[in-house]
Amino acid sequence: MNLDSLLAQAVEELSGVRAKSHVVEISKFHRIQASSGYDEAIEYVRRAIDRVGIASEISSFPADGRSKTWGWTAPIGWRIRSGRLQQIEPTERTLCSFDEQPISVLGQSGGGHAEGELVHVGKGVLSEEIQGMDLRGKFVLSCGRAPEVVECIRDRGCAGLIVYPDTARAAASYDLSQYAGLFPTAEQLDTTPMGFSISRRVADSLIQELGNGAVHLRGEVDAEYFEGSMQILEAWIPGSDPTAGEVLLSAHLCHPSQSANDNGSGSGLLLEIARTLHEVQHARPLHNTVRFLWIPEFNGTVPWAAANVEKLKNVRFAINLDMVGESPERIGEPLRVFRVPNSSPTYLNACFEPLLERIAEDEKTFCPQGSRRQLHWILDSPSGGSDHLVFQASPHGLPAVMLGHDDPYWHTNLDTIDKVDPTRLKHVGLLATALAAMPTWASAEVATLVGWLLAYGCRELSRVGALTQQVDPNTRQGLCRMAVEIEKRRSQSLSELVGGDAWSVPDGRTALDAMARAIGMSCSSEAVFSGPKPRRVLDGPVCHAIVEEFTESERSFFAEKLCAGHRAAVESLVNLSDGSRTVDEIAQCMMLDFGAQFSKEVVARGVELMVKCGYLVL
Repeated sequence: MNLDSLLAQAVEELSGVRAKSHVVEISKFHRIQASSGYDEAIEYVRRAIDRVGIASEISSFPADGRSKTWGWTAPIGWRIRSGRLQQIEPTERTLCSFDEQPISVLGQSGGGHAEGELVHVGKGVLSEEIQGMDLRGKFVLSCGRAPEVVECIRDRGCAGLIVYPDTARAAASYDLSQYAGLFPTAEQLDTTPMGFSISRRVADSLIQELGNGAVHLRGEVDAEYFEGSMQILEAWIPGSDPTAGEVLLSAHLCHPSQSANDNGSGSGLLLEIARTLHEVQHARPLHNTVRFLWIPEFNGTVPWAAANVEKLKNVRFAINLDMVGESPERIGEPLRVFRVPNSSPTYLNACFEPLLERIAEDEKTFCPQGSRRQLHWILDSPSGGSDHLVFQASPHGLPAVMLGHDDPYWHTNLDTIDKVDPTRLKHVGLLATALAAMPTWASAEVATLVGWLLAYGCRELSRVGALTQQVDPNTRQGLCRMAVEIEKRRSQSLSELVGGDAWSVPDGRTALDAMARAIGMSCSSEAVFSGPKPRRVLDGPVCHAIVEEFTESERSFFAEKLCAGHRAAVESLVNLSDGSRTVDEIAQCMMLDFGAQFSKEVVARGVELMVKCGYLVL
């Protein structure tokens, strides 16, 4: 198999229309993690896989609100039947209803019935905002993050929580309502209030009425908690050569009803990719195994990865599909390929754009029912916020990439199927299909891959050369040397893929040194680094709940300095802390990843915070 023959068959076989039809069906399920709706969605995907004839199995993990894996607490099982929030004084009106808009009841909301006065607390996560307020029997209106606000009002006898979008979040639409989950532990169930989500339009009208006097509401939610399970569907197409390894493709299946791009698009497209590869292998047998996962985001991925450490040792790289179907007309451009961070230097980063160029220039990749706009993309800095982080983290340390789009409607009631485009689904599907079979066709395309690798290395070194002009002379030498060494390790990774006889690593190293000299990158003197070398001691992605252990000043620092790219920065910091690098070296690696100056002082304080919450030791 070579690349041209694979793409030619995949272009004919992979259907963006068929992928979108799966997205339509998946988006009908109210698929909150560990809920009956999620289980129904898994069953839909399993039946689709069975019809194709691909082997699969379902794994189950506790959803009891107490089981922990790598610091992550399992969600509690949750079942909802109905919910409604009404204003009863000074006027009567329905503010939101689960029947009309399932997203309007917060995930894992407590059940019950209550009437009470409304109180507005703003963001509601700083103690001074709500300190001294009498909240007993009242509905609390806030634009803060629902889980954080709940922790501030827990045990204060509130009738319920109502969240609305802040100004930035509401910029896409005044009628946008957010999805949020409360995720209580088993010990917090009795103190978790009912919760609702309303639009900024509705919230502003309530705030205006509060200015004229008391506002009274009635809320009711018919929901219950139970000890359940989280189901992960795993399917695989076996390769003919065990030494070729595996490629892992994943998509999270969870989220409320309607949620189409996030992430019905990834889940539906993954079904079509699996079907396509199943057809491809009849004519062009795969040497490598391709494994597919449909998962509850983080909550299910973490225990599955912990239970399959040995299996994952055979995986060469992982691809995470998250929001991959955005319509260029309804949402905009571009496709974002979030690079694998430098904690795992890989040939993969050099392959995305050449493959996308081939796909974009092929007229057959446009769907009759889809957009006719040319594909645009950005090879972006590493990003967090999704399941590829689980595979990047120890004990796996896999090269893992996320494919996705920016979408102002993610996690909202406006993430609907009309914004999903078959052409974009096909474009992303073709990229993922080519990558999934890469260990099979790589041996026939060594010269092509070497060309891609050296072109990418030259571009990266040029980018770093410009970056060094922004740093002090003492940092410049070390940054140059580190950039060249990362590109050499990238060359080594290609040698491991295609075999040492096919690709000479020494020749590649010589070429990279020549490139560095040609663009004026001086690496003549040896860099000397001293100081402590932090070492990671806790596996898994950094748990979202760590902020609960921080002081207010620590939270501010963490949010401002280490949360870039949906927490990609803190993930890189922890993944780079393998006991072999000093704080200086970690700071320079992060500079190369994110194109920004991560000073030694910032990284040192970040290390202190990660030591405090148990992820690192010095």
